[in-house]
Amino acid sequence: MRYAAYVGASLLTLSLMGGCMLTQSDEATPATLTSVSLSQKVSIAEAISAWYGGIDITLADNVFTDSSELSIERKVHKDDRGLPIEGRHDNPVFTFSLLKQGEKCVLRNNQTGETQVIEGLSCKNSDV
Repeated sequence: MRYAAYVGASLLTLSLMGGCMLTQSDEATPATLTSVSLSQKVSIAEAISAWYGGIDITLADNVFTDSSELSIERKVHKDDRGLPIEGRHDNPVFTFSLLKQGEKCVLRNNQTGETQVIEGLSCKNSDV
């Protein structure tokens, strides 16, 4: 009888450990891109644009390669002298995070918490 209790406790422990390992692999972690092509940059810009009603988004050529975070703000309208029209601006800054979840690269809108898998990206866990 003692042997059965020992085996039962061992199996319970192993099943709990296995459940923890499955949860950890599905956890989204900050990521960076291993490289970025024009088509990948377009895919990221289109995803962000869709969250904001189709507005044009301009991204740097090295988007998400050095950091898992991205900040975008609206372009300030300037006069002929290069000064902001209407003085200072208080345009909001929009932030996004690139995450790795399993083998997928996921883009998160940090304002809304919405996420979207971006196909065709190759990302790696970053050292945030």
